[in-house]
Amino acid sequence: MFCTSANRKYAWHIIGLSLLYAVFLVISVNWLQHTNPGAPWKYAIAIFPVLPSLLIPVVVARSIREMDELQRKIEFEGLAFGFCATAVLSLGYGFLGNAGVPRLNWIWVWVLMMLCWGFGGMLARRRYS
Repeated sequence: MFCTSANRKYAWHIIGLSLLYAVFLVISVNWLQHTNPGAPWKYAIAIFPVLPSLLIPVVVARSIREMDELQRKIEFEGLAFGFCATAVLSLGYGFLGNAGVPRLNWIWVWVLMMLCWGFGGMLARRRYS
């Protein structure tokens, strides 16, 4: 029901950007490990993998604009669930840091957000199917 050509196009854009991110990440990590760039370059190289990610909000917004009302509602509920669940889980884990739980790298918040968004989307799709 929800597998339209627009959804496939959206999925391919996200997959492409994710693959580009992975390539940029490998380049960045290898470059930083095997060279000793000066301070300004070191920061630019470290943040290099973020470049493909800058297009993700554009792709998501364009995809949402192309959805019908029901699909848009389902996506919104998935995003709302993902946003709130990420906030609660990261806040809770942050407080556990006061009890000695190891600190996590901030990069994992994005992974958590994607997982929560996906789970929220699955719940919303079940509700409306």
